[in-house]
Amino acid sequence: MKEPSRRVPTQARSKERVERILDAAAHVFAEAGFEAATTEAIAARAETSIGSVYQFFPNKDALFGAISARYFSRVSALFEGLMARAGELSWQELLDEGIDAFAAFDQEDLDFRAVWRNWHRSGEFMATGQAMNREFARRTERVLAAQLKKGLTPARRALVATVTVEAISAMLFLAAREPKRSRAVVVETKTMLRRYLAAYAR
Repeated sequence: MKEPSRRVPTQARSKERVERILDAAAHVFAEAGFEAATTEAIAARAETSIGSVYQFFPNKDALFGAISARYFSRVSALFEGLMARAGELSWQELLDEGIDAFAAFDQEDLDFRAVWRNWHRSGEFMATGQAMNREFARRTERVLAAQLKKGLTPARRALVATVTVEAISAMLFLAAREPKRSRAVVVETKTMLRRYLAAYAR
């Protein structure tokens, strides 16, 4: 479903208000769920008027779309930070740091909790997530090319990168579903992928 058009803030005060509204919406979506959430509750949580909410977001779908976009932006920034250090770390160190960083992000980020509870709301969210994983796999492939066996064919290396990224994504969703065992899931994910990638190590 296409996100409804909304006013884009240009002034610092307006941008701050929009962020406050999005934070409030993320809280309400995470706690109450999309269907039960109301713009009145979001306005109250943001300590602003309902008119201010509608000034920037015509409806709940627009709010959820903006939260999803902010979430993906933060995920991309986290990944870029890890890739910036790829030349300094072994693949084992990068794997462990990456899994730990994304696991901590999922636990702490409010937008993640909002979209995780309501991900079924938008096929566009799923499509964006899949496209992001493909890009992450493409970037991961470069790291594997530098640190794993030179004898791997490009097609095999691309597959290994894809399996690695998708396995991390799936296991972190499992950790989110089972918070009491989340740390254990993270540890097992590291063990699983270290052994998997070790088969291709130089």
